[in-house]
This record gives sequence, structure tokens and C-alpha cells, in this order.
Amino acid sequence: MRRVILWCLAGLAAICPAVLSTTEAAQAQRQGQADQGKRDSIPIPKIPEVPPPAREQLETAFRKAAWFLLQHRNKDGTWGDHTRTKGLNVLCPYPQGPRSFRLASTALCVIGLEESPLWNDPEIRAASDRALNVLMDQLPRLKRGDTITLLSTWAQAYGLEAYCAAARRLPKDSPRFLQLKEAAAKAIEATDLLADEAYGGWGYYTFEVFTQKTIGLPTSFLTSTVLLAYKEALDVFGLKSDPNTLKRALKCLKSQRTPAGTYVYSRDHRYYATRPINRHIGSLARNPSGDMAIMSWEPQTLSLQQLEDNVERLWSRDGWLAMAMKKPVPHESFAQNAGYFFYYGYYYAGRALNWLPKEHLPRHAAQLSADILHLQEKDGSWWDYQLYNYHKFYGTGYALYAMSQVWNVLQGGEILLDPRNDQTIVDR
Repeated sequence: MRRVILWCLAGLAAICPAVLSTTEAAQAQRQGQADQGKRDSIPIPKIPEVPPPAREQLETAFRKAAWFLLQHRNKDGTWGDHTRTKGLNVLCPYPQGPRSFRLASTALCVIGLEESPLWNDPEIRAASDRALNVLMDQLPRLKRGDTITLLSTWAQAYGLEAYCAAARRLPKDSPRFLQLKEAAAKAIEATDLLADEAYGGWGYYTFEVFTQKTIGLPTSFLTSTVLLAYKEALDVFGLKSDPNTLKRALKCLKSQRTPAGTYVYSRDHRYYATRPINRHIGSLARNPSGDMAIMSWEPQTLSLQQLEDNVERLWSRDGWLAMAMKKPVPHESFAQNAGYFFYYGYYYAGRALNWLPKEHLPRHAAQLSADILHLQEKDGSWWDYQLYNYHKFYGTGYALYAMSQVWNVLQGGEILLDPRNDQTIVDR
């Protein structure tokens, strides 16, 4: 585990202009890229360079993860179930809660496989297509659940990203592309309806207010997740969400960004911004997704340097997140970090490799792989928090995606599964 470094931060408040047109946004993006000196705080000291992983090491990790997923599918081709409970479980009311977690975990597995260098292997293609068929069938019928949970938002957001990942390589006039586009449109419509009616943005619990329309506790990280999924849908399918929903979500997210460049946990936390969970040591996993979500829709608001600073913070302070891994109680670790923060943060750190300057990518890819490659379990999975029996699947999906971005930077190309005569792939 790397050394945990504490330092104080001071900075400039984020600018909050209105949503721009496509032409204006492109011009602003170019200006933002040129303004590498604009930051929230002092420069982040770089930790020592680490050697990049060998190609063989990466290939082995991908194959182990893929074989794990292929061998642990449900009978319908999905991943995860509501077993392996423990003494303390997160709130997940039956039946919509388990359905939401299963579909969200399945979507993340699809994303990981589709983005991996194994994507074109025949067995991977069959498993991914089968899981996508389930998502397209079940996500439109997924309901909110009860008065205090909105867990279906996770499933809709990652389901939308799964459709985008699968469609990106398809001809736009192919039947499968059009099928995925139709499913994506339904996912956007369903997610728009889950947006917070009072404040904008998205959350997954509404503890204090019981209303038919969502009014409660929008969080910075789920709002970032949805906004990034919406941008993917726009880029891949040309689909747009409701403009008012998008505008209010951006306003909500920017209100949760502090002058130091962190993201408070939820809207209510704006009034407690100095608590450890809202400072950099507790916001490490939220920072990359928050920055990219804002920059996706308002590129003039932040600079790439601000995003890169937050990625550097993750490399230098990952011990704060690592200490929380596999702890059974949410937020019991230092800085109120929870175990399930870990792979969420690295998933979006991997996504940041598509944003950062090309000359810096080898360094960032090596740092990312050094942080998570050694955490792969003997069975080929990655996990950070026991969540019924979903953790190994969402964790593996997150990590597969992040490592796939490392592969694209350091290696590139496709690989295939090794034949395994000693193991039989079966549906449970």
C-alpha cells in the first residue's frame, strides 16, 4: 500500500456558465485544453514512476477474468444474485432491489467484456449478446421498488453504457445497432423519470421525503454516472435526454463541487464540506467521474489540468481507498471511505485515459495497473465490498474496463481465450 499523504488545499471556485451549443462547446474545449495552467489548487507532487506491466501479465489477467465470468453466469446469462448475505447488508428491498443490482452488475460485466481485448472471441461474443438480450428485455420493465430506494438508477445508467459499448463497433444501419439504439432510448426515458424533482441530479435513497416523484438525496457520483452515460448515448446513437433534466443535473453536480476540486458525497453534504468524506481523502473515487461529467457537457468550465490533478491524487493517495476494501461496514474506514468506492473510482480513472494528454498516458496507465492488477483474486475476479453475491461481478466489470484502457495505451490489439480442457463452462 502506498504512503498516505495529507496536505491542505486552497483554490479557485469553479465557474458555472450555461450549457453551450455544439460549436461553442468545441471552441471552449480547445481553449480549455490550451489552458493547462488553470487549476483548483497547487500542483500535485508526482509519486515515483512504476514500470508498465508485461504484455503476458496483462493477457493472463484478462483471460482469468473472462473465464471467471463465463463460468459464473446465471441460467439466463446474467451475473449476480441475492445470496451470501451477512450480518449487516445495505438496504435492498425485494424484489426490485435485487433485480436492480443484478441488472447493473450484468451491465458492468458486458461493458468490461466489450471493452476488453477479448471482445471478439466467439465465447465472449455469445455471452455478451445473451446478457444484452436480457438487459433489453428487463430494463424497460424495471420499477423503482419502494418509497425510499431508487436502486434502478444504477441499472438504467450502466445498462445504457452497455448498449453503447456493444454498438460502438457495429454498422449504424445494422439491425443489432438499431435494436440497441431503441433500448438506449428507453433507458434514457426511464432515467429521466428518476431525476430528482426538487434539486436535479440523481440519487439512490430518499430517506426523508416520501413522494410519487423523486425528491430526496441526489449524490454527486450517481449524477456523474448518469451524465457520462447520457454523453455516451449522444456520441454513439445521437440520442438526447430531456434538456431541462440535463440542465438541472449539471447545476446540481456543480453545486456539489468544492473550491478545492472535490465533490461532496451528496447535496446535503454541501453544508459539511470540511468533513473527511468531502475532502480529497474521502472524495478520491468521485473526483474523476465528476470532472469528466461536467467537462462532457460544459467543457469550458474545467481544464484538463484539473482532471489530471485529480487522477494524480488517486495514484498518490490510493491507500485511503485501499484501507476500506473488503471492510463489512459501509464508511467504517478512515475518511469515511467505503469499500465499494474503490473500483468505482478506478473505473472512471481508466476512462480518464481517453481524455488526458497522450504524452502522459503511459505513466498514468502504468500507475493504474500497479494499483489494481495485483488485487485480482485467484479465481480471476476483482472485488472490494461484499454486496450479497454481486460484488465479484460488478468489481470484475469495473476492473476489466479500467485494465482495458491500460491495454489500449500500452499494448493494443486483440487476444483470444486459451482453450481449457480441464474446465467446463456451465450456467448455474
